[in-house]
Amino acid sequence: MSEPKQQRSRDSFAKVRAAVLQLLHERGTGQFSLAEVSARAEVSIGSIYGRVSSKAELLRVIQSQEFDRLDAETAERVGAAGVGAASFASATAEIVTAYAGILRENRDLLSPFFLLGVEDDAILERGRRSGDTGQAIFIRALVAAAEEHRVELPTESAHWAFEVFYSLCVRYLGLGVTATASPDHAYAWPDLLERLARTVYLTISAE
Repeated sequence: MSEPKQQRSRDSFAKVRAAVLQLLHERGTGQFSLAEVSARAEVSIGSIYGRVSSKAELLRVIQSQEFDRLDAETAERVGAAGVGAASFASATAEIVTAYAGILRENRDLLSPFFLLGVEDDAILERGRRSGDTGQAIFIRALVAAAEEHRVELPTESAHWAFEVFYSLCVRYLGLGVTATASPDHAYAWPDLLERLARTVYLTISAE
């Protein structure tokens, strides 16, 4: 979808985008109609259809915009995490904390798109690209920290550490289809971060 040239059209679509994000946050799924979006945004259905052909296309556009934002934020925050840390263990904890924080802060956005991707291949593919981007940033940060502290870290070990971290974090946050699963014990967020950092560090050290 091309960016509208007129400011009025840009403002109108910004209202639509905000309405969709609110509904995703409130419902936790994509279960809402374009009529609800229209009413919430105070923008006519005709104006919405002037920009997109369907609700599915609207959701894909919103996902693309929001995931572009998340990718940039991940690159900035996770990419800078761990730089100048006192030790490799401290650097690992900073990297884990940065990425986990982004996932937690955006849980209400991510969870509906996890679910929508089950039936929408385009949404699934965009989500996978963002996931791959985040993984690459996380691994580069770990490798850079290892080099800074003269720790031997094979790329395969860094990949496995990410898989362990991501699986545990997504399960704890209840993202998408994993919402049916819950940890055996309820951990406070700071406790979880400490456990995640220690798990990632031990996973790397054991390789």
